[in-house]
Amino acid sequence: MQINKLDLKSIRSYGTHGVLGLLMGIGVGFILFLILSSLIDGSSQIIIAAAGLVTALLIYGLYGFYIGYIFGGQKRSYRISITCAIAGVFGGLVTAGLLTKGFITMSAGYFDPLFFSLFFAGPILGFPKIKNIVIMTASSAFGALIGYGVYSFGQNITVYLNSSGGAVFALLIAIIFPLLAIGIAGASIAIGMYFSEKAAFMAREIPGFLKITRGAGVVLTLIVVFFSALMFVSVVKYANTDVSIYISSGDKNTTVLVPVLFENGTLMEMYGNPGISGNATTEIIDTDHGKALKISVSGSTNVNLKQTGGTLATDPEANEKFVNGFTLSTSNATNYDSISGRPVYAWVYSEKDDTLFSLSIIRNNGWGKEIHIGTEREMKLNRGWQNVSLSAGSLMYD
Repeated sequence: MQINKLDLKSIRSYGTHGVLGLLMGIGVGFILFLILSSLIDGSSQIIIAAAGLVTALLIYGLYGFYIGYIFGGQKRSYRISITCAIAGVFGGLVTAGLLTKGFITMSAGYFDPLFFSLFFAGPILGFPKIKNIVIMTASSAFGALIGYGVYSFGQNITVYLNSSGGAVFALLIAIIFPLLAIGIAGASIAIGMYFSEKAAFMAREIPGFLKITRGAGVVLTLIVVFFSALMFVSVVKYANTDVSIYISSGDKNTTVLVPVLFENGTLMEMYGNPGISGNATTEIIDTDHGKALKISVSGSTNVNLKQTGGTLATDPEANEKFVNGFTLSTSNATNYDSISGRPVYAWVYSEKDDTLFSLSIIRNNGWGKEIHIGTEREMKLNRGWQNVSLSAGSLMYD
C-alpha cells in the first residue's frame, strides 16, 4: 500500500511540475517570438518558420530543464533539456511541413502550432529505447489531442457567448480554456517521463534562478493568454449575412423580383422568414434569369433578412466557404471578395416604371472582415427586366 501511495504522489507531483514547466516555457518563448518578429524585417514563410523554430527550441528546452531538475537534479536537467529542445524543433519542422503542404489547417490562435508540434515530439522524447518511445509518443499525443480539443472547445464556447451578448463570460472562457489546455499537455508529457524513468518524486530545493524563471514565465504566459483572449473576444463572433431591400411605388401596387443568395449552391434559409416593414408579401419563384424573391408591395416597404452561421468562422476552410462560396441568383459574378472595387451586375424585374429600389448585402465572417454588395444609392427601376449595377467591396476591421 505504501508503494501505491508513493506512486500516486509521484504522478501527481510530476503532473503539477509538468504544468508549471510548460507554462514557464511558453511565457518566455512567446515573448522571444514577439521580440524576433519585431526585430526581423520581413514576414516571409521562411523567416516566420525560423522564428517559430527558435521559439520552439526555447519552450521545450526550458520545459526539459525544469522537469529534468525535478527528476534528478542539475546534471540530469541538461540532458533532458537538450532532448526536449531537439524534440521541439523536430515537432515544429513536421508541423510546418504539413501546414505548408495543406495536409493540416489550424484555427486562428497563438497556441495552435504548440499542440501540433507536441503531437510529433514524442518519439524524440523517448529515444533510443523502444519502450520509452512508445510511452512518450502516447503521452505526448494524448496531451496534444486532449489539450487541443479543450482549446478548440473553449474557442467555440467563446464565440457562442460573444455572439449571444455575454462578452465578460466569453473573455473568462477564452482565458481559462487555453490555460487548461496547456496544463493538460504539460502534465501528460511529465507523467509519461515518470513512467519511462520509473523514478519516484524526490523533493528538491529549486535554485533561485530557476524559481525566478518559472515565476516570470508563468506570469508572462498569463499576460499573453489575457491579451490574446481580449483580442479574440473583441472581434470574433459567428459569421452572419444581412440583406436589406427597400422598395417604394408611391401610392401604387407593384411587384419587384430581386436576386437571392445561394450559399454553397443552396438557397439561404433566411428567405423563409423575412422581416417586413410596410404592406408587402414575399415568395421565392423561378424566372428565366434564375430564382428570385418576389416582393408584392403596396406603397413603401423594407424587407430585412438575416442569417447567422453556427460554426467557428476562424477556421480557414469555413471562412473560405463563407467569403467565396456564395452567389447571387440572377448574376454571373462569383468570388465577390476578389472583385472588390469593380461593379457587378444582376437582373432585377419591376412591374412598373419609376419604382424606387435599393439593395444592401453585408457578409461578416465574424473575424474582422466584411463583404458589401449593393446599390450605391436609391435608384429608379424601369418596367421589365433590367441589368442593375451593384458595387462590391470588402473591408477589414478590428
